[in-house]
Amino acid sequence: MARRHNLRQHVLAASLLIMLPLLGACSSFSTYPPDGIGLRTYPWIAPGPEVMATGLRQAHARVAPESPLVFNLPAGISQMAWDDVQRRIGPDARPMEPGDTVVWDLERYGISNTKAFTDIGYWNDGTAVLVTTSMERRNIEPFRVTHVQRWYVELQTPVCNNPRFLTPAEDSSGTDTQSAGDTEGSGAGS
Repeated sequence: MARRHNLRQHVLAASLLIMLPLLGACSSFSTYPPDGIGLRTYPWIAPGPEVMATGLRQAHARVAPESPLVFNLPAGISQMAWDDVQRRIGPDARPMEPGDTVVWDLERYGISNTKAFTDIGYWNDGTAVLVTTSMERRNIEPFRVTHVQRWYVELQTPVCNNPRFLTPAEDSSGTDTQSAGDTEGSGAGS
């Protein structure tokens, strides 16, 4: 009887070992701005700034490295997150200011465990192309871009979302809440 019970435990343990990676691979992307499907992500919680900076830096390097790297982030992202992304991209980049016409407009990003993506509108004097970067990482290593795809679709003209240039009424979207008690989904895409 003990032998049969021991065999059941081994079969159950083996089944769990096989199923756990499959369950993790099926998790939905946590996106910002949120699409209401996956867990909620916060742009100021790791790896959000890393994903945004890596996507912007690599899209720029692979699509139009000769253009200036002037970036725009989605509406509702705090100044702290903007500064973190700026630091990660490097000194050759700068945040968008009103009136800029050559802009790398990060429209959204998503994270799901060891995979991530960014959708970036590259605007060059009124002409636009959507650039999607796909990224992967092993465990806690940095994300690396595995694929860059250009899409020739109609895009909305970017609006400067830089908190430094917004009035208090414009900045009241409340999308990027940073209160200490706001921990729902704090594992961005976990």
